[in-house]
Amino acid sequence: MTGSTDTRILNVVIVGTAGQGVITLKRLIEFIAAEEDYEGIFGSEMHGLAQREGAISSHCRLQKKKSGNLRDNIFSPIICYGDADLYIGFEPVEVLRNGMFASDKTTFVVNDRTIPPILVTAGKETYPTIDEIRSILIEYSKDPRKVQFLNATELAIKEFDDAQKMNMIMFGFAMATATSILGFRMETCEKVVRRELRDADANIAAIKLGLERAKQLIKK
Repeated sequence: MTGSTDTRILNVVIVGTAGQGVITLKRLIEFIAAEEDYEGIFGSEMHGLAQREGAISSHCRLQKKKSGNLRDNIFSPIICYGDADLYIGFEPVEVLRNGMFASDKTTFVVNDRTIPPILVTAGKETYPTIDEIRSILIEYSKDPRKVQFLNATELAIKEFDDAQKMNMIMFGFAMATATSILGFRMETCEKVVRRELRDADANIAAIKLGLERAKQLIKK
């Protein structure tokens, strides 16, 4: 997202389960946007009530430059139904659970590691397959290219011996998949990660790994 006249409002939904780093990524995106002089940065967080592996979601709303027409600026931290530009999903079913914000303009990037909710583990409900979830998301976006899955948890364990690095891998994956939405400079990301997060070198490497994997998919 470049240029001094860009007044678009970009809406990002981040969903997953508690303990996966949903709020960490939401705040990191906001800090990076502030570092890159975005004039509108709003968002909402759901936290404090979710137990580990309980559903959790955040909204992040960004505007590079404010419009001269006040009606075109951000005033609410909550995204309207159908108005999300990007979903970053750490858990597949949680993307579906928050589907009311999606439409044919939405791009989805989803970690394919499933965390079945308690009713599934109790045998009361059935968890859909990844192919079923993909098909539903394509019905929203109307374009298979706008629905991308990545085995980010597996990559995080394999490359960093740390499943929690999944959120940074997904961030890099989202930046490369949706460049018109998260058009951040990598040098800014590195600066903010070093300032805000522990284990900065590994987190930066995880972002770069996500970028690399997305570029590999694009080449295909």
